[in-house]
Amino acid sequence: MVARPTPAPRGSLPVAVIFPTAGRHALSGRQSLHGARLAAEDLNGRGGIRGRPVALLAYETGSYFLDAREAATLAARDGALALVGANSSDLSMAIAEVAEARGLVQVSNVSTAQDLTVDPATGGPRAFVFRVCATDAAMGALLAAFARDRLAARRTAVLYEVGRTYSARLARSFVESFQDASGGRRVAEFFYLSQEIDFRPQLRDVLAFAPDALFVPGSFTDATLIASQGAAIGLSATLLGADGWSNPLLFKKGAPTRAAYFVDHCAPPAGFNDRYHQAFGQETHGCRAALAYDALGAVAEGLRSMGPLADADLGERLGTTRRRLRDAVAREDFKGLTGRVRFDPTGNRRTGMAVLEVLPRPGGVPGARLFGWVGER
Repeated sequence: MVARPTPAPRGSLPVAVIFPTAGRHALSGRQSLHGARLAAEDLNGRGGIRGRPVALLAYETGSYFLDAREAATLAARDGALALVGANSSDLSMAIAEVAEARGLVQVSNVSTAQDLTVDPATGGPRAFVFRVCATDAAMGALLAAFARDRLAARRTAVLYEVGRTYSARLARSFVESFQDASGGRRVAEFFYLSQEIDFRPQLRDVLAFAPDALFVPGSFTDATLIASQGAAIGLSATLLGADGWSNPLLFKKGAPTRAAYFVDHCAPPAGFNDRYHQAFGQETHGCRAALAYDALGAVAEGLRSMGPLADADLGERLGTTRRRLRDAVAREDFKGLTGRVRFDPTGNRRTGMAVLEVLPRPGGVPGARLFGWVGER
């Protein structure tokens, strides 16, 4: 399923945005699409880029990787200068294949899979693929540093979903970054299966290990069940999570007895959240919209740094323009909505992460607040 947009007006700068608006990734996809639309609105409200308006070509898809691949292929044929998307690693991987083959920039907003920016044939970086979020490996390492340096944890347990790449990679990165036998830091690993809802057998083993902290690199639903079941058996370890916890329903049906922490890709400015709510009648719920805003911003900054473009640069010289844009984006270093945006040689953003603290509330649902940052900003 792919909804093809209206062609870009003559003389505009066409940028494709590819996000799902149907299927399991639809909520995140709509949030991402909304963020990109706000970015285009701001760019054009400031006069566009060197006098040319940005034309947002929105390819709305289903949540299947073939949809994303088809949309990217259509966007390349339709004359897009770059591709923004997607909001899920499996969809972004499909887009990346087209971006690399056709030689046009892709910037993903919240796809964290480590191999998105890696060419599977060579093992080197994909030249045209970028992301404005942290990777799974970076998240795990930064959270391990937080547990070590801010929480002074010496013993940690990890309870992850076996068979789910996101969860397993986060677990592996955390373990490798935290454990240090010579320094007295120990890690114990435990796992569960997809759709498992009774975690008490694993939690009893966690309790026997007596950790200072328990890392749960899964969804907010898993974290909620683990929190309530852990509290019921007397587990007092500090719960830790990653961006999969970023949901207003976290701990709504079961909460830990003490503060918990999770890392996320940004802390959206309050003004942006208010504007988003006014424009779309809903909350942003995390960083997807803000990072989509910055993903389009990275393309725009690259286009601006290239200097004025002639009509031929958008026509018969389009291939050359796309390659020039790739080099321009790789060099970018600008202040975005979510902080400093710059890329390493692999196309990954060099960034730290926000730490959110979730505090118990007597008789109510715990609320998350910004606690601080880990890593460079």
